Amino acid sequence: MDTIRPPSTQFAAYNKIEADKSLAIYPDFEHEDLPGHGDQIFQFMSEL
Repeated sequence: MDTIRPPSTQFAAYNKIEADKSLAIYPDFEHEDLPGHGDQIFQFMSEL
C-alpha cells in the first residue's frame, strides 16, 4: 500500500475522469518505479 499516495485518492481521481481510461493495479508495490512502466508510457505515446 502506497503511503504517499493512498489508493483512495487515486480511485477518487480515476472516478472523476470521464474520458476512456484503464486502471492497472500493482498490489505488491508501494511508491517506486514499476517494472516495464517506461515501456508502457512509450507505447502509449507512440500511438498518439
